[in-house]
Amino acid sequence: MTGPSARRRKTVALILSGIFPGLGQFYNRQPIKAMVFLALGIVLSWLVSRAAPTDADALTRPGAALVVPLCALLAVSLWSVIDAWRTAAR
Repeated sequence: MTGPSARRRKTVALILSGIFPGLGQFYNRQPIKAMVFLALGIVLSWLVSRAAPTDADALTRPGAALVVPLCALLAVSLWSVIDAWRTAAR
């Protein structure tokens, strides 16, 4: 795939996965992979929301209960974006 059409598909897939993990894979017609990324994104987002302190001052010293799922969510999001970009090129 070359040309403006391929670049557009890659860009749309990248943006969708940037919004939430798995959306770019749905766009690329990869439902199984999309469901895995989506499930990971939902679970990790839920864990981050549960671990986030309600006190704004407590955010200056985050604990492992917040940092670990946040880093995992970042890694899954980045993985999803890269995968959506590469797969859309095919």
